[in-house]
Amino acid sequence: MEIALYVLLGLAALIALLSALAPIKVEYTEEITVDAPVADVYDDIRLQEHLMRWSAWPKETKSTCTVEGTDGETGAKTVFFTKGKRVGHQEVVRLKENEEVVLTLVGPGPPHRPKLTFELRAMGEGCTRVLAHFVNELPRPFNAIWKFAGLTKWTREMHRKDLAGLKAFSEPPHRDMNGDVVGRPPKGDNPYEHNKRAA
Repeated sequence: MEIALYVLLGLAALIALLSALAPIKVEYTEEITVDAPVADVYDDIRLQEHLMRWSAWPKETKSTCTVEGTDGETGAKTVFFTKGKRVGHQEVVRLKENEEVVLTLVGPGPPHRPKLTFELRAMGEGCTRVLAHFVNELPRPFNAIWKFAGLTKWTREMHRKDLAGLKAFSEPPHRDMNGDVVGRPPKGDNPYEHNKRAA
């Protein structure tokens, strides 16, 4: 019994130490150049029906999605399902036409609210620079778990895949995350849409 108590106290002390060493705030920026007009890239991010086709998250997390609210407007949500169960959503919280799309994520796990801001810079008539600014704050001791479990690295890699997916979707011939040509506007079934067929 005493050994178990010492083990628990040791674990508690270790978690406290790691929590003190790990940052509470996670913040980074990833960039990519997309050979498409800024208006098209803006629509491909703000329209969640488009985003579901190029985002890496549904495929990598084996989830499906559906849109709640008026797609393309502030307040629209992409709702995520795993094995048919609703597990969270991504919401459009701010839009600035052809310049900015801000998304927040609500899901299971510790009390945190990640924010992803897509900043768009027109580089000419047919070229757009996209900057994805990610920020998240985690309370202690969850910050230690996030850090030392490698979740920061994993999340950043997912955002790199997202940008590559956006580029492939916005540029001709307009491919989805599976590499299938879907055109513009996208046609055919969306394999990641929950209980619904895409137009």
